Amino acid sequence: MSRLFCVDGTNLVRTAYGYGGPAYAAQEDADTDRITVIFAQVCEEAGGDIEVELFFDGAFRALGGARPDNFRVSFTHELPADDMILDRVRSRKWSGGGSMTVVTADGDLGRMAESEGGKWLRVGHGAEIESVVRRMTRGRP
Repeated sequence: MSRLFCVDGTNLVRTAYGYGGPAYAAQEDADTDRITVIFAQVCEEAGGDIEVELFFDGAFRALGGARPDNFRVSFTHELPADDMILDRVRSRKWSGGGSMTVVTADGDLGRMAESEGGKWLRVGHGAEIESVVRRMTRGRP
């Protein structure tokens, strides 16, 4: 069975890159596209060993790059991404699909995921995306 990761994409982008100033929206969109490409490549290389679902707050945005079958991107529209991520944790538990790991710097979301039977891969502020990916692919949340 593959390991499933639900990544709080908006949180990860803001945590890793930080923002300020009038052009933050354009920079955030560029970094969103960048991490989407990174995670797609990780999933491609991992084959069936891992699955990643990347969640972003807000409306759909076009993102570049091909996506392998074990990689999904979801935009939450009007709902907070946290709610959708927790729904995935609950769904996986109730379906008997095993545990999943939530990747976020948001302590409230991480603790809620753990209380619902998931795991939490903690991301520190300023963490490099590459170090997060290494932790995911090494199998240690």
